[in-house]
Amino acid sequence: MKRRLLILLLAALVSTGLSAARPTFATADNAAIAVNTKDGTTVFKVAFAIRHVMSDVVTETNAAVAYNSCTDCASVAIAFEIVLVESDASVISPTNIAIAFNENCSTCVAVAEAYQFVLGNGGGAVHFDAEGNRILAELRRRLHSLRKEDLTIEQLQAILDDMSAQIADVLSNHLVSAGPARPQETTTTTPTTSTTTTTPTTTTTPTTTEETTTTTTPTTTAEVTTTTGP
Repeated sequence: MKRRLLILLLAALVSTGLSAARPTFATADNAAIAVNTKDGTTVFKVAFAIRHVMSDVVTETNAAVAYNSCTDCASVAIAFEIVLVESDASVISPTNIAIAFNENCSTCVAVAEAYQFVLGNGGGAVHFDAEGNRILAELRRRLHSLRKEDLTIEQLQAILDDMSAQIADVLSNHLVSAGPARPQETTTTTPTTSTTTTTPTTTTTPTTTEETTTTTTPTTTAEVTTTTGP
């Protein structure tokens, strides 16, 4: 259902612009939505979530949306989601999406970045050790503090990529079982990253990519869209 809603949303974006389809993003499990319609201002929104999922079907959705309709303005949306699959799920089909959209905009920048980590082997409940919890708490604090900093797009990207690497390390080295693990076959893949960047333009057609994998090592999907007005 969530995937279908996102597809409908993208169709609405193409035909009518973001403003007509914005409510649909409320269906995302984790979403950062930055909408700016005020000249000379910046809207900065972040979302950070850790989800323990024990259902048979895993369809978690992570979304970052940045939208401008103003002059000399900016919008930044950043979403991080960690999905820990603790059941022997038959379907693991997460969605990670980032959309940066300018509409009737002059001298504006929209940046949307979405990072999703999916880890699971059906071995039962897991939790982070003390050091892992400390690192994640610091990363959450750092993410929220970014709104107070005057960063270039390149500087912001470097910081977020470093945060992503730290999360991957926590998942690899600081995640422990909450009880006896159930032995079973697992599928292992190496971490993957998908990045989409638009060239500077006044408006852009929304671009998305998806990476779907069942893993025992962390699988990372990164979706980045940047749009710059004249």
